[in-house]
Amino acid sequence: MDLVGQLEKSIRKAGIKFGLYFSLLDWFHPLYLEDKNRSFKTQKYIELEEIVTTYNPDIVWSDGDWEGGADYWNSTHFLAWLYNDSPVKDLVVVNDRWGAEANCKHGDFFSCSDRYSPGILQKHKWENCMTVDRSSWGFRRTATLADILTIEELIAELAKTIR
Repeated sequence: MDLVGQLEKSIRKAGIKFGLYFSLLDWFHPLYLEDKNRSFKTQKYIELEEIVTTYNPDIVWSDGDWEGGADYWNSTHFLAWLYNDSPVKDLVVVNDRWGAEANCKHGDFFSCSDRYSPGILQKHKWENCMTVDRSSWGFRRTATLADILTIEELIAELAKTIR
C-alpha cells in the first residue's frame, strides 16, 4: 500500500499544493556514521530523486542540515538535478535548509532557524517554522496540556507572522 501516493492524490484532488519533507540527517540509518566520516561525498540522494519522480511534489522541504554546509551534504548536486532535469523543474520550490551556510540566504523561501519570527516585513518569502509543543518537534508521550501553546498564543504567533 502506497500511503504517500494516496495522500498525494487526496491533497491534489482538494486543490492543495503537495509538499514532501526530507531529512538530510539520517540518524537511524546504519551507514550514517560511515557516511559522516566521508563527509557525505557518497550521498547521491537516490531516495529523494525517487520520491520527486514518483510524486512530483510542489514543495521539497529539507531539514537536518546543521552538521555541515552544502558541500558537506553534497546537496547542490541534488538541487542542480531538481531545477534542471527533474519532472518538477519548472514548478517546484524549496526551503533554505540544504547546508548550514544556506539558512536565510538560499532557497525559494526561507525557514531560517526554528521558530524564526523576524517581527518585520521581509524582502524574501519566508515561513515561521514552529510547533505547537513548547519543547518538542515530535510526539511526546509525557507532554501535558501546559506544554502546548494555547489558542491565544497560536493566534498571536500567526498575527506576528503575517503582519
